[in-house]
Amino acid sequence: MTNKQCFPCTACCEGWLTAEINGVKMRPGKPCVHSVKQGCGIYEKRPQIPCVVFKCAWLQEQTNWPQHMKPSECGAIVIFDEWKRRDVISATPTGQKIPPDTLEWLMSFAREESIPLIFSERLMSEGKYVGIKKIGYGPPSFIHAVETHIWPEDIMTF
Repeated sequence: MTNKQCFPCTACCEGWLTAEINGVKMRPGKPCVHSVKQGCGIYEKRPQIPCVVFKCAWLQEQTNWPQHMKPSECGAIVIFDEWKRRDVISATPTGQKIPPDTLEWLMSFAREESIPLIFSERLMSEGKYVGIKKIGYGPPSFIHAVETHIWPEDIMTF
């Protein structure tokens, strides 16, 4: 059993992820309308999906990740995901880019666990988010699988 707690981290509510909560869309630059300084303004009545069921990688019991990898501290929301029927680590920055120390830690974890990493950088124009660039990092078999889905120059190997 873990004693990890989300609060005071509210990274998943701050608009870095895309979701719809009670019919209102959340996206980069537009946080959840229920997010308040103390956390969630509707915590007791928050919807099951996505709010109750969402668990970032740091919060999951099986990861045992260090405190510095909590999204509010590391600058990234990391989840274990699936891409084209392949297990991957997916990392979304809580800003324009994932901080270098965090990215280095994630790449090391990906190598050690032999799990590909897909991370993103936010594209900006005139101070507004206008898109996202996905970058893949993994073994040669992963590179071969993503060549048509991620630009070849955005793929790094272990």
